[in-house]
Amino acid sequence: MGYTNYWKQYQNVPDKAWKSIKKEYEEYIKPVAGNLIEDRSTENEIIFDGGCETFVLSKIAKIKPDYKGQDPSFNFCKTRAAKYDLAVWYLLTFVNKVCPDIEISRDR
Repeated sequence: MGYTNYWKQYQNVPDKAWKSIKKEYEEYIKPVAGNLIEDRSTENEIIFDGGCETFVLSKIAKIKPDYKGQDPSFNFCKTRAAKYDLAVWYLLTFVNKVCPDIEISRDR
């Protein structure tokens, strides 16, 4: 059985909110997570891996589906409850705080 975190992003993250999210990630999450995660972030994406699926949060919302019937707002990261799950969920709760239109949920 897996353990998964979900979020729906309908629009781009505003510049001010993105700056705040990136700052929280750089100054709090990365130092606390330490070697539990491998960071591969870019200017417009926060990307890190902790041993299961790679977490990717983008400033730019995906609006065009890849295939018929796809919901391009739907995102997820399966962590299998690995130690980096806390970093994923913490970041998502912070994102939801500064961008309440980004809906978050998880299996538990």
